[in-house]
Amino acid sequence: MLHHSRPVLLIAVLLIGLAFVGAASGPSAAQSPVRLYLPLIRQTGVAPPNVFGIEMSQLTTERGLRLMSVSGTSWVRRGALHWKLVEPQAGGGYRWDAPAIKALEQDMLTASELGVNLVVTVYASPRWATVPYQADCAPINPQHYQDFARFLAAAVQRYSGPPYNLRHWEIGNEPDATLFPDDSVFGCWGIEDDPYYGGRAYGELLKVVYPAMKAANPNVVVLNGGLLLDRPYDPADPNSLAGRFFEGMLVAGAGNAFDVLSFHTYTFWRTPGWPALGAPVDWRVSYLKELLARYGVAEKPLIRTEGALLCAGEVTPECRWAQADYLSRLFTRSLRDGLAANIWYVYDSDSYHNTALIEPGDVLVPRPGYFAYRHASRTLAGARYLGQLAGVPEDVEGYVLRRGDEHIVVIWSDQPRLVAVPLPASGQVSCTNRDGGPVACPADERAAVVDVQTGATYIVVAP
Repeated sequence: MLHHSRPVLLIAVLLIGLAFVGAASGPSAAQSPVRLYLPLIRQTGVAPPNVFGIEMSQLTTERGLRLMSVSGTSWVRRGALHWKLVEPQAGGGYRWDAPAIKALEQDMLTASELGVNLVVTVYASPRWATVPYQADCAPINPQHYQDFARFLAAAVQRYSGPPYNLRHWEIGNEPDATLFPDDSVFGCWGIEDDPYYGGRAYGELLKVVYPAMKAANPNVVVLNGGLLLDRPYDPADPNSLAGRFFEGMLVAGAGNAFDVLSFHTYTFWRTPGWPALGAPVDWRVSYLKELLARYGVAEKPLIRTEGALLCAGEVTPECRWAQADYLSRLFTRSLRDGLAANIWYVYDSDSYHNTALIEPGDVLVPRPGYFAYRHASRTLAGARYLGQLAGVPEDVEGYVLRRGDEHIVVIWSDQPRLVAVPLPASGQVSCTNRDGGPVACPADERAAVVDVQTGATYIVVAP
């Protein structure tokens, strides 16, 4: 289903003569046979993933397409399909000629030509669909769920086939953000006096739109809106209610109304009480999987649709180098955690705490993070995670992967020093630093001596 070495997913479509609960409403719908679209499931024994992705403002040379196209990127996310632009008036038909929509269509063509997986985020509802709320990110009024479903079905019919070939659709962005009074790029379905923070209502929406999208094209891949999820739910913590939003989706019965589970992870550089480059384990992965299991929902592919190390306030060269170190760790850990993709936010813009991998004002100038990203993708794309590296000091973090006949060890530490690194196989050993430069690593059949740094060092053992 996906290009080149990306994971192959199996679409299971079961025709039954019973109505799919939540798929349609009204007497005529209840009496007619409908299709039940089961979520995508992983096949076993398939090609390993290329997890490397970025968010871009536009897929154009003016926004850094040239450097992106040689970076090894497999996934690009674009938050650009605004319902309010296409259907500004209820029942007034669809207008696909808005400049922002035409720009998105060109990006779809570019992504298809490059062979990258484009994830398009659908958000920004028209005012008539969110009453009594005013913000375009607010919860859609239930009486307009079917209107949204019809819009999405029309969009799938328009864009999922040639020449656009759009496969991945994300329904909203951070819907677990609190309700705002004004328009926002956040999803803002969060209702503070609801025990599930609005998650049940969002789940009910997915149950309506998912079958409509699958009926238009059963091969599309539907993602939930990437979850902000800044902390897990804890009954003893009154500030953690937003962490129950995803559980609310499952309580509503929406566990089978999306194919891929989307979430976000951010780390501020040098957050008090945290290591400078963040925690080694992202609690969100196990938290989301545990909730799926608790509600009897089969495990789904996970994509971190936003992630970055944030340089808040005045940006220093030190923080730029730290972003490169963090990036080399983050994508390796994404393979460890079995993610289908990890998307760095944002490749070409400093709009969110200065995270661009290229200079936004001169897109042919890469920053340190770009070199770390490019080398990590060239080294690890298509690699299978084998396990944690044993036989090194406790403060050294290392992992073993395999790509073809090569074994790859990725290693780093907050305390740089020489370390004897056990080798997972015999063969010719070569080592590179975070950016791809060669480093000395004298080796025998058992170990290589490596000057471990805060950014990843890659040890490749070829037969």
